[in-house]
Amino acid sequence: MSLRKGVTLVELMVYLAVMSIAIVAFAGYFGGFMKSAKTAEHKVQASAELRLLFSRLSDGLHPAVAFTGVSASSVTILCGSEEAPWYTPAGDRDGDGIPDLKDTDDDGDAAQRFSLPSSQQWRVGYDLEDDDDDNDGNRDCMRSFYYVPAERAVYLSSVYNGGAAAVKRLGVNISSFSFIPQGSKREDLGRNIDLGNDGMPSTNDTGEGDGMITAREIDWVRPAQGGHGNRSGSINTPDELKYVTTIELYAECDYNSDGRADAFLRTHISPPLLPLRRRR
Repeated sequence: MSLRKGVTLVELMVYLAVMSIAIVAFAGYFGGFMKSAKTAEHKVQASAELRLLFSRLSDGLHPAVAFTGVSASSVTILCGSEEAPWYTPAGDRDGDGIPDLKDTDDDGDAAQRFSLPSSQQWRVGYDLEDDDDDNDGNRDCMRSFYYVPAERAVYLSSVYNGGAAAVKRLGVNISSFSFIPQGSKREDLGRNIDLGNDGMPSTNDTGEGDGMITAREIDWVRPAQGGHGNRSGSINTPDELKYVTTIELYAECDYNSDGRADAFLRTHISPPLLPLRRRR
């Protein structure tokens, strides 16, 4: 007759204790793994949001022929008529036999720029100067890009021929965003104002001679020192706006709304038509 050996209460308790430790350890490891995986997923999604936003901003800012307003949270630009929905590349508005796409003076009014007062010259001229190619008395295309912190979103507002604004959301989950205007020493306007934060020559202060033309220098260097700044604390006059050649973009994305940025991105956009318009 064989005897069957059972499990004592002590052995069972030891077994349960060991299993409990193993389960807790595994749960902790698995929980940490899941948390890391989720964090990585948020970073990837945040990076994708920022890349999409910057792609849209680049497409929208690239056709700019002039800046009419810049600040840390918004930028307003003028674009040529080819950005307007009514523009037809194969059309011939002035009837000269040259398609509008190839015609440097779509509406045939370039000669009028010599007879109009300066306040009205935006309405005539060659295409880079003429902001009213359909001669309706309104600017053909204005675009404003702006950040709304309360909504954590960046928007584009487009106005054609002075009509109602068409608003489009460009990016979401944007926890921080800024436009940073800059000038260039490669252009005549920026060549002589690399004078640093105090806007004065030969003081060797921060920024003087560093090769960069900052918003501070554009606003701070007065005419007596070779600039057009009014020291108002912002770039807010037509003469100051002419110095802006580049917009630096910086954005952070808090994809999971936990108060911490999951990704950030920085880039520079230099619309190629800006210097061409200034040279005409």
